[in-house]
Amino acid sequence: MPINALLLLSLLVLISAAFYLGRSRALRTASGGTIPLHSLPNYHGYFVALWTGMPALLLVAVIAVFGNMLTGSYVETRLAGAAAPLIAEFESRQAADDLLIAAERDLDTATDLGQQASARARLSERRYQLVDDIIRSANSDGRSALSLAGFRYLTLPQERQQLFLSDARALAFGGQPSRVTPETEAAAAVFRPADAALRYGGAALALILALAGLSWSRSRIRAGFRARNRVESAFMGFLIFCSGIAILTTVGIIASLLFESLRFFEAIDWRLDEFLFGTQWSPQIAIRAEQVGQSGAFGAVPLFAGTFMITVIAMMVAGPIGLFAAIYLSEYAGQRTRNVVKPVMEILAGIPTVVYGFFALLTVGPAIRAAAQWAGFESAVTQSALSAGLVMGVMIIPFVSSLSDDVINAVPQSLRDGAYAMGATKSETVKQVVLPAALPGIVGAFLLAISRAVGETMIVVMAAGQGANLTANPLESVTTITVQIVMLLTGDQEFDSAKTLSAFALGLVLFVFTLALNVIALRVVQKYREKYD
Repeated sequence: MPINALLLLSLLVLISAAFYLGRSRALRTASGGTIPLHSLPNYHGYFVALWTGMPALLLVAVIAVFGNMLTGSYVETRLAGAAAPLIAEFESRQAADDLLIAAERDLDTATDLGQQASARARLSERRYQLVDDIIRSANSDGRSALSLAGFRYLTLPQERQQLFLSDARALAFGGQPSRVTPETEAAAAVFRPADAALRYGGAALALILALAGLSWSRSRIRAGFRARNRVESAFMGFLIFCSGIAILTTVGIIASLLFESLRFFEAIDWRLDEFLFGTQWSPQIAIRAEQVGQSGAFGAVPLFAGTFMITVIAMMVAGPIGLFAAIYLSEYAGQRTRNVVKPVMEILAGIPTVVYGFFALLTVGPAIRAAAQWAGFESAVTQSALSAGLVMGVMIIPFVSSLSDDVINAVPQSLRDGAYAMGATKSETVKQVVLPAALPGIVGAFLLAISRAVGETMIVVMAAGQGANLTANPLESVTTITVQIVMLLTGDQEFDSAKTLSAFALGLVLFVFTLALNVIALRVVQKYREKYD
């Protein structure tokens, strides 16, 4: 059995035994003394179980989260120490190499992205040549494999350093590395004892903490001990911790988007105006200055326009249909009709988006193209914004109808009765009483539907295509922000080019857009909502 599984099983047994021992000690204290217990015996058992399991499980969680980081840092330290002489030799050769100095000078004086990419390529190529020369001479001198591994690791770009460590880790623990070299094998030989020491040492320390917590907490049990207060405080702290995790996760997502976006803007020389207002999207970087078709145009307006067009079309379908369906089901339909229609509509939410994509590509798209060509629009294509928007609108109808229906049903019946008593008709009651009272929930349903439409990818890929076309014609092919993010981040990519980093800038823009949308919706709700006692 793996040591981690055995440790968790042992801790579970100890926690169960701790609860029994704490409860038994409390019962004996109550029966043998004149002072009654402050808390129920079970609370004493919970107190002992918490102090038995909490420190040990916290240590296990820290090792599980940061264990790879600790072993990686240890391996990096070993590699750096072994490679220090070779690194010194490499730095001295760099300072005296004329070709390297010329490439660095060309990079500093480059004026466009193509020239910068060409200079970077020559700089990297010359550095790799120096590294290979030093490794060959080190092999002939009989240097250790660990020093060669450390030198290879330290001379790699930052992104490839992580790949090197990942390959060494996979090789050490029976995984599938992307490449096996003598350097990665030497690093793997360092990983194995470091990981074993961490796992077995952590397991022993966790058991010691559990036993110490059991002994200490059991000794605290007496008649006047406030076990219930301690247990409730512990659970309150756990709830606060969970809330903090949710907040920190949001902050981490924002920070990662912002950090990588700043790297992207730095890579394009802080030309934010071209990114936000440019009309050509071609996220490629030239390898050579004279290369054609790799201009690196990062104008995101076509992506914004495509996202906006498809979202508007989808909401024009889902908004009215979903809201009117909710009004009918909650105010006009009988119970039998409601029991049949509402589940049938909610089935739409359970259909996979790839099925909607196939439906749009094979049925809706050709039908729209045939109708458009019959009407005289010969340029109509199968993959169009109209096809994607219509099918996406059908998909998000349940989001609007189900949530709006629940909100409308939550409006107090007394408001309806008061309107009827004043002589209002059914439709007047719905328009002037029910809908104003349910406005915050309806706005929330629309916001959820808009977010679902903005974040959809599969339907857009299959029904609208992937071409970044700036057009106002819904019969043409367009793309969205999410589709481009998927295309930029999938496959074998390196996070050191403007092409890949542009995905984070698009994600940041999408985040700012949804945040602004939520703020506007809150303002609308605050202005128009009806308040009742």
